[in-house]
Amino acid sequence: MSNPTPNEIRDHIAALAAPEGGLGELMAIAEQLCRAQGTLRPTGGPRRLVLFAADHGPDAESRVSDAIHDLTSGASATAVLAKATGTELIVVDVGTWCDGLAESPRYRCRKTRSGSGDAGAGPALTADEFRAAFAAGQKEAELAHAAGVRVLAADAIGADSAVVAERVLALHEPADDPMGVFGAVGGSDVAALAGLVAKASELGLTVLAAGAPARAGAHVAERVAPGTAARVIEGKGSPDGLGALLALPALDAAAAVLARTARRHMDRPAARAKPARKVAVFTGSFDPPTTYHRKVVELLREKGFDEVIVRPSGPRCDGPEVEHAKPVHRAILTDLAFKDVPGVTVDLSDLDDATFTPHFSLDDLLGDRGELWHVVPAEFVTGGRASESAIHNKWELGLDAWATRRFVVLHPPGATPDDDDLPPKCQLLAVDGHIATADIRLRVFQHGNARPDVSEQVDEYIRRYHLFTGLTIPRETRVHLSRPRLKIVAADRSEKALRAAEPFRHLESPDPTHILVLGGDGTMLQAIRDHWRLRLPFLGLNAGTLGFLMNERLPPSLENTEIVLYRMPMMRVDAELPDGKRVQSLAFADAWVERDSGQAAWLKIDVDGHTQVPRVVGDGLLVATPAGSSAYARAMGATSVPLTAPVFTLAGSNVFRPRFWKPVALPETAHVSFTTLDFNGKRPIRGFIDGQPIGPVKSMHIRVSTVANVELGFTPEFDLSARLLRSMFPPSDPL
Repeated sequence: MSNPTPNEIRDHIAALAAPEGGLGELMAIAEQLCRAQGTLRPTGGPRRLVLFAADHGPDAESRVSDAIHDLTSGASATAVLAKATGTELIVVDVGTWCDGLAESPRYRCRKTRSGSGDAGAGPALTADEFRAAFAAGQKEAELAHAAGVRVLAADAIGADSAVVAERVLALHEPADDPMGVFGAVGGSDVAALAGLVAKASELGLTVLAAGAPARAGAHVAERVAPGTAARVIEGKGSPDGLGALLALPALDAAAAVLARTARRHMDRPAARAKPARKVAVFTGSFDPPTTYHRKVVELLREKGFDEVIVRPSGPRCDGPEVEHAKPVHRAILTDLAFKDVPGVTVDLSDLDDATFTPHFSLDDLLGDRGELWHVVPAEFVTGGRASESAIHNKWELGLDAWATRRFVVLHPPGATPDDDDLPPKCQLLAVDGHIATADIRLRVFQHGNARPDVSEQVDEYIRRYHLFTGLTIPRETRVHLSRPRLKIVAADRSEKALRAAEPFRHLESPDPTHILVLGGDGTMLQAIRDHWRLRLPFLGLNAGTLGFLMNERLPPSLENTEIVLYRMPMMRVDAELPDGKRVQSLAFADAWVERDSGQAAWLKIDVDGHTQVPRVVGDGLLVATPAGSSAYARAMGATSVPLTAPVFTLAGSNVFRPRFWKPVALPETAHVSFTTLDFNGKRPIRGFIDGQPIGPVKSMHIRVSTVANVELGFTPEFDLSARLLRSMFPPSDPL
């Protein structure tokens, strides 16, 4: 069950075959764990304990230096207990007076300042210092999530940490600037804990806050990001994270009881039984998606289906290829057609993997979503009485599917299929307005219009890139903005960006046509990561340090402004972690691996399945899109390439072997793999996606995504060629 209510959780626990009197204290823990993870089958791991170290007060001599050394060496009781409970331990120095240690799997130095001020004489931290420590905690949550951690325990080590925490917990009504208010009495450790709790909750991790500093961090996080507390489990406090470690076995016990204990038979009124969640899966080419398809989806929702999964089909191996738009365009068109329909999920898995999932397999693949119903047209059941329907003859295991699967049969009003032709489990749905997608493609090919059989946004995209016309699809196109509506994304720590956003606020809309990004290239990368699935063009306005992806100026009205849209690819990155787990990500600029120890990395490079370089010895390797070729790739010695160039850049960092290594350009159709040659743990590597860490990896496979790309918009006076030349040939110093 997904996101059960508190009553459903309590009923589930009460129905378990438990001792007389129930589960006692374990019941409370089980309730918290179900609530935090939004499921009746929670888990106690994988898990990590993060301890933030900081000194407090004006004393310039650290009082936690010895504790840090004992923890990182594994000699402390906390380290021993962490190992015994299968908990990864990491110490993060965010504000001590002691010198930083060399980074290791157990230690990171992320100081925002050394020590904190005397809260009795002035603010302990400024708002900016508190905010910086908060960001350091957020980064730790992101690293944990990337490493597959599900339960994140947190605490602080440091003299007077508990005293500082009590001061923070006493504040319940912060002013307009909570960072300044909490910073005045808090410390770097509490700020980092708040950032970790807030980000972990956003990422869906369960947080165990067992000490006073951790509870203070959760207190701050709830006020900065309301709703955070729902994923926080509070435990009894003990110094140095011992309280969290002692609580973890109880979480394991609660998870095991919930997952493995039989349910006691209980005589309950039948009226209390909750009906199964109904899910319709709607497959097809959607080439293009039509207003008829949308009407089907809306009617399914009206008929009581809790969710409709729209799943564009990949290529079949048992028949001719019939699609006429590339998978990336079909993915965009499908997202545009259904993105504003509540209860609809667009599943692009088959397009992304270039595969066709048999209908019969969808029940196993999607069965955990609810009671699955297959949406089929009436012609699929014609001849069913004689076992001669398309389902019988064209579906894998068609005879079994006919007898056991559930179907929604679409038919025109007044043309109901014969009862004898219907499968045993079916529901009829009358829908008018069907038109073959082939007819729409032919109409567009003959210089006609796809309207009114497709939505306005779908039609606009078809015309913008000349889909179905037989013409070469351009990498760039020019448009004039007409009645633009904006989603504004500004660098939240930049007053310059926030000021630059003000002239455009009158164009903000909950139904945007464009995304306006104000800041530097980093802000643009973050905006793309967060909002690419909206399938809207991105307009950048430089209000940061670097602005290669941004315009220098934009008129505040934007009405009738001419914009050049560049269609930019994104890369799909599949990484294998040391434990064998695989994670999938998207990169807009670059993806790379680098050494994670003092030893040089040993890496193998494969291109299109063939080993091209058996061993590279150096600091790391990177693949960049044209958009990323002017960033980290350039620092590695690569040459920046135009945004429209259909190439990837392969570069290396401090490559010792092969000798005379040079960056190379590969066609964007290439599949590139980096694999570590480290077999004894001496030369570990870690991965990054657009600068965001994904943690230790064994290998990374990179290719252009078949479902994701981004449109970047520039005014005509923004000359990309000139900008590229300026980045490559900076002005000479005067003689």
